[in-house]
Amino acid sequence: MEINYLSIITLIINLVLLFLIIIVIFKEIQSVKHFIKRNKEMDKKLDIIMKRLENKEDN
Repeated sequence: MEINYLSIITLIINLVLLFLIIIVIFKEIQSVKHFIKRNKEMDKKLDIIMKRLENKEDN
């Protein structure tokens, strides 16, 4: 039984590439989640500032 080393090497390279692609997708999803969370926090802070400014204008 003859083993084709080129096909084994190709398989290993493909598996490594697939693993790296999955890692990149996972990291990108995490960064998008972080961005959304940070954006929501900034919105809350801006709302607080706007309310304070409106209260000062009323007084």
